[in-house]
Amino acid sequence: MSFRIPEMPEPSSEGLTLTQFESRKRAIAEVEEIFSPKRPRLTRNHSITSRYESRNLYESSERTLSRSATPDLGSPSRPRLGGSFSYGSIPSSPMSAISSVGLPDAAGLALMRSASLDGSRFSTPVPPPLSRESANTNLRAKVDIDFTVSAEDAAMGCFPAGWSQYGVVFGRKDRVYHKIDMTNAPEQVVQLCKVRESYGTLRLIDCGGKDMPGIVALSTSKGYIQLWDITTKKMTTQWHTTGVTAMKWNNQVLTVGGARGAIRHFDTRVPNDKVKESAKRITRHQSKISSLSWQNEGKLYASGDDSGAVHVWDARQTAPLDIGELIQRRKKIQHKGVITALAWSPWHGKILATGDSASCGSGTVRIWNVNGSCSTGDLSNYLDFDAQITSLHFSPHCKELLSTHGSGKSTITPAREVYDETLDDTVAVPETTIPSKIANSVLVHAYPSLRHITTQKVSEKHLAGSLLSPSGQRLIMAVPEESKLRIFDAWGKPNLKRQASRLSEGSIIR
Repeated sequence: MSFRIPEMPEPSSEGLTLTQFESRKRAIAEVEEIFSPKRPRLTRNHSITSRYESRNLYESSERTLSRSATPDLGSPSRPRLGGSFSYGSIPSSPMSAISSVGLPDAAGLALMRSASLDGSRFSTPVPPPLSRESANTNLRAKVDIDFTVSAEDAAMGCFPAGWSQYGVVFGRKDRVYHKIDMTNAPEQVVQLCKVRESYGTLRLIDCGGKDMPGIVALSTSKGYIQLWDITTKKMTTQWHTTGVTAMKWNNQVLTVGGARGAIRHFDTRVPNDKVKESAKRITRHQSKISSLSWQNEGKLYASGDDSGAVHVWDARQTAPLDIGELIQRRKKIQHKGVITALAWSPWHGKILATGDSASCGSGTVRIWNVNGSCSTGDLSNYLDFDAQITSLHFSPHCKELLSTHGSGKSTITPAREVYDETLDDTVAVPETTIPSKIANSVLVHAYPSLRHITTQKVSEKHLAGSLLSPSGQRLIMAVPEESKLRIFDAWGKPNLKRQASRLSEGSIIR
């Protein structure tokens, strides 16, 4: 299909000053340039449609945008900012276009050009591509390990499992085992020790970090704490304290939360007989400590209790920081349910994620920004779920936040009457119960947008929580009712060569 370029009349100087004559001559030359047969190629950025549509947009911008902040691109009365070629939008003659639109100034031409070329401002934002380390492509089940946990400890959200630099450490009844290889080979499971019956049931296990890679801390239901060396299979020290409900290492210091809300810091560098006496005791919580988490730098830590309160502490102080929402003349972080998850960001030391498990079966994740002065905190965003939060983890390899969920909350739709077209009458619909779709599952969200990335079902039974491996690539999922620890791949291995090449390129002196 083709069209004939209209004949261009010669400009006449009758009744015009020299300036007006020159302006009209330049306008006609611009239109001739648009219709010139020497430029038959029509692209999105230089099509006849885009140029005339941009002028229509410029002319009607005040009328259109005053009615609606978001233009209706589907309306035939408004121009579509695409590059498609349409003959219906071309004026009958170039001169009629000049006379109807007029001659805008330089600013007007710039606005028309930007409106014509930048059609993406009204389009839906495209999410950034996921990295190769993302859980979207790496989250999958690997190995199952048999373990046991008492009913009392399971009801408290406790399970005896940890992840050391050498492998997984877990409990079976009154014995502690160490699994070196992440395969189903039974010969890779080695017994570490046996807990005395008089000490109570095995409740918690926490493994030392890089500073103490071979040390494992065990706690029992009767308050006994033991430190064992995996390499020598020998106990290094032991002491007794009030009932232990949470336990986390920070370098050589073992932080322990108690049933009455007290927090104790045990420094293992002192002589064995002085560990208990030299412990630093912190009190502020009014109920049982349910969760503890240390910042990677080891300067701040967070604690949560059964009442839903979260406190952020400076390791050098005995009073919590003034962080959170203003409640009763004091700033604090307060959830509705028991605090069952705390996680610090590994790539931003001032970002803290908190999660709870409400009695109704719901859960909420909140992201807090702890100010650099350690004196204020602001609520950035949050996520509400119809399933309890049992653990949270930030990926050290990419900007993602992983959450595990336990029992879910069912949604009940009331009985109602709906109209049936086939019967031409109303039909009674009974009450229905819709179970949670994310119960006992793993969810991954992008950060900071909190855009959902992937979901994977772990079990039909209650998912008690998870532990992240020292490499930041794998997870232990605990399902007490099935007596299973499920090992999952979570995030991929970072490409260190690619990162190194980027650093080397940036260091070149030009």
